[in-house]
Amino acid sequence: MTQQNLDEEENDDLVIYPSEPGSESDAFIKDNNRRSSSLASPLETDHGREDAEVGHLPSEDDEVIDPRLRNYPIPLVAKTVDLHNDETEPLLTIRFWILSTLWVIVGCSVSSVYYFKPYSVRLSGYVVQLLSWGMGALMARYFPQKQYTLTLPILRKEISFNLNPGPWNPKEHALVIVAYWGSTYTAYGLGPLSAMELYYHKRMSGPWAVLFLMTTQLMGYGFAGVYRDVLVRPPGMYYPGVLPNVTLFNAMHRHPSVTKKSLGFFGVVAAAAFVYQWLPGFVMPLLASLPVVCWMGLGTKTAFVLGSGTYGFGLLDFSLDWNYASFLTPLYTPLWATVNRFVGAAVVIWVVYPLAYFLNVNGAQQFAPMSSGTWDAEGNRYNISRILTPTYELNRTALEEYSPPYWSFSYAMHFFWGFAASTAVLTYAVMFHGRQSWEALRSSLQTISNPFAKKDHKQKKKNSQQHRAEFDDPYLKLTAHLPRVPHWWYLALLFSCLVIAIAQVSGGGMQLPWWGLLLITAISALFTFPSGILFGFTNVQIGMDYLSELLAGFLFPGKPIAVLTCTVYGRQILEQCLNLVSDIKFGFYMKIPERELFVAQVYGTLLGPFVNWACMRLIIDTQGPKLTGEVVSGTTWNALKTKNFFSLSVIWGVLGPQVFFGDESPYRWVYWGFVVGPLAVTLLWLVQHRLARPKWGKVASVVNPVVMLNGATLFPIYPTTNLATSALVAVVFMGYVYRYHPVWFRKYNYLLGAGLDCGAQLVQMAMILVVDLPNVTMPHWWGNDAVAVDKCYPI
Repeated sequence: MTQQNLDEEENDDLVIYPSEPGSESDAFIKDNNRRSSSLASPLETDHGREDAEVGHLPSEDDEVIDPRLRNYPIPLVAKTVDLHNDETEPLLTIRFWILSTLWVIVGCSVSSVYYFKPYSVRLSGYVVQLLSWGMGALMARYFPQKQYTLTLPILRKEISFNLNPGPWNPKEHALVIVAYWGSTYTAYGLGPLSAMELYYHKRMSGPWAVLFLMTTQLMGYGFAGVYRDVLVRPPGMYYPGVLPNVTLFNAMHRHPSVTKKSLGFFGVVAAAAFVYQWLPGFVMPLLASLPVVCWMGLGTKTAFVLGSGTYGFGLLDFSLDWNYASFLTPLYTPLWATVNRFVGAAVVIWVVYPLAYFLNVNGAQQFAPMSSGTWDAEGNRYNISRILTPTYELNRTALEEYSPPYWSFSYAMHFFWGFAASTAVLTYAVMFHGRQSWEALRSSLQTISNPFAKKDHKQKKKNSQQHRAEFDDPYLKLTAHLPRVPHWWYLALLFSCLVIAIAQVSGGGMQLPWWGLLLITAISALFTFPSGILFGFTNVQIGMDYLSELLAGFLFPGKPIAVLTCTVYGRQILEQCLNLVSDIKFGFYMKIPERELFVAQVYGTLLGPFVNWACMRLIIDTQGPKLTGEVVSGTTWNALKTKNFFSLSVIWGVLGPQVFFGDESPYRWVYWGFVVGPLAVTLLWLVQHRLARPKWGKVASVVNPVVMLNGATLFPIYPTTNLATSALVAVVFMGYVYRYHPVWFRKYNYLLGAGLDCGAQLVQMAMILVVDLPNVTMPHWWGNDAVAVDKCYPI
C-alpha cells in the first residue's frame, strides 16, 4: 500500500497502520529515519558501546524508556520496550535446551495431573521466568566453558556447541519462556481423549493419541505464516498482554542499578501479595466478595438476587481478592478496551438479566438466575443419563417422558451474545480494516503462492521500499537484516499437520470425516484474521467456541465424538495461530530473530503432547473408577473437565441444536444474535463515516461493539463478583496513574501487575499442598461464615 493509498483512506481507522503525513506517527518515522544509522550500528560510537552493554538508561523523569521513542504511535510500548540490541548474544544454547525441556516437562506434568482434579493448577509463566533466570545464571557461572562436537552419521554433519557460551542473556532467557508458553496449558484435546475412554469406552492407541494432540496444537501455527505480515508487523498490533513479560525481562537483565530497584519493587509486591492472599483465599473469605446491595437489602429476596456475586447478578459486589480483581487484566489492557468490555458486561448483568428475571421471561424464575447448567422442567439439574441408551445414543421416548432440557435466561443469552460477537468481529474487520488489510494480505498471499520463486532485483527493491514505507518501525529495524522464517516452513508445517490429522481422524475412531476436518479448518482460518486484528490492540480474543459447537452439532448429529473433535480443531486452530503471532511480536520486542523464535515455540509445543498423554495414561490406568464416580474418592479425583466434555458431546452431538434452538424450543430466538452483531458494527461505521460532525467521527476510537459483545459473553460463565473491582482497578491505573503519573507508570505499572499475579498464583499452589491435599479446613468465624461466606444469605 503506497502513501497515496493511505491518503485516499483518510477517513479509515488507522489503528493498526502508520498514520498520515504530518501526524505524530509520521513525525516519529521521519525522526527515526534520521537516527537509523545509530540504531543499526550501536557499536560505532562510545555511546553505542555503552548501549551495547546495558542499553539506554532513562532518567528518573523520562516518561518513555528511550528518548528516540517520544513520537512512537503506541505510548504503552514506548514506555516499556527499549531499543537496545546486542547481536552477539547466543540464542539456542545448550542452556536453552536444558531449561526449556525441563520446564515444559514439569509444567505440562503439573497441569495434566491437576486436569483430573477438582482444582486447576499450572505453573505461572512469571514463576518459570523467575526460576529459569536464577538457574540460567547458575549454569553460566558453574558450567565449564568447553567446546564439544557431535557427529550425526545419518545427516553426515557435525554439530558444535559450548556448554557455557558466555553470560546468561535476556534473549536466551526469553526463548526458554517462549518454549514454555507453547505448552503452558494442558492440550485442549486431552478432554475429548479422556471423555472417549472414560464415558464412551473407546481407548485410542498411544501414537494416534499423541498425533491428535500434536495436530490440534500445531495446525494453527501454519496459518501464522499467512497472517504474520498483517497481524505482527504494523506498530499498532502491539499485543498488550506481552508487555508485562518484557518489563520483567528488562528488570532482570538491564543495568545493575536498574535491576536492583525494579526487581526489588517486584519482589516486595509479590511477597506482599503472597502473604495477603491467604486472607481472602483461606482465613477470611468474606474479603473475596463484599455484596453491598445484598447487605443493604436486609435479607430480602430481591436484594439477594441482585447483590449476590456467586448466585445472583452481583450489583455493586466488590472484591478484595486479586484473583477476582485481575479478571479483566486491568493493569495490562488499554483502558478504552476495558471500559468497552465492562459496559457490555454491566448492561447485561445489571440491567437486561434482572429485568428478564423479575419479569419471568422464558420462565427465568424457575432456575438459578446466573446458572450455566442444564435443568429439567421441575427446576432440578438435568439427568442426562435418563435420556441415553446404553450406547450413549438419544432415547427419544425417554426424552418425552422425562423433560426437554432448559437453561437459565442468562445462559441462553450467553449464546446469543456469543453468536453476535462471532459475526460482529468479521464485519468489523471488513468495514474498518478491510481495504488496508486486504492489500497487505494479498501481498503476503502472492509470496506464499510460490514461496521458492526468485524475484528480479527491481521488483524486489520496489517491494522492499513499499514494505519500509508501510511498516517503518524501529523495533523491526533492529532485526530487519536477519533472515526471516521462510513461508515454506509454515506451509510445510500446515500441510504435514493436515495430512496427519486426516489420517488420525480416519484411523483413530474420531467419527469425523475428512471433509469435516477440512471445513472446520477453513472456517477457523477465516475467523482467525478478524479475531487477530482485534486481539492485537485490545487484548481481547473472539474465539471459535460458539461457532464450532453449533456447526459440529448441525453437521454431525448423533456423533458425539465427531462433535468433540470438530470443536477442538475449530477452537485450537484460531487460538494457537494467535498465540504464535503474539509470540512473534514478543520476539520483536526482545530483538530475537524470527527463526530461533519459531524453533523455540514449535519445540515447546511438540514436546507438550507427549507429556500430556503420558500423564493421562498413568492417571486413567491407576485412578479410572474414581474419575467416573464408580468408586467414591472424595474430592481427590473427579475429572470434572472430562465430564464437562462428555456433557458437551451429549448436548451438541446427541441432543443437538435442533433440540435447543429448534422451532419448538423456547430459545429459538438465540439465532438472532448472528444478525445483531453485524448491525451493531454497521451502525458504528455509519456514525463514523456518514455524519459530518467531527466529534461523531471519532466515536470509533473509543467505542467498539465487538469488545462490548465479548464482555456480554463473560457471564454467567464466571461469578459476577469479578466485574466491579476489576474495572475500578483499570480506571485507577490505566486511567488516572497513566495520565497524571506517567513516570511512575513507566517504571512500575507492569511490574506491579506481574508481582500481584505471581504472588497470587504462588498462594494458589501453596494452598493445594497445605490445605486441599491434607483436607485442612478453616474454623468458622465472623469472616468465614458457615452458611454464606459473603454474608449474603440465600432466601
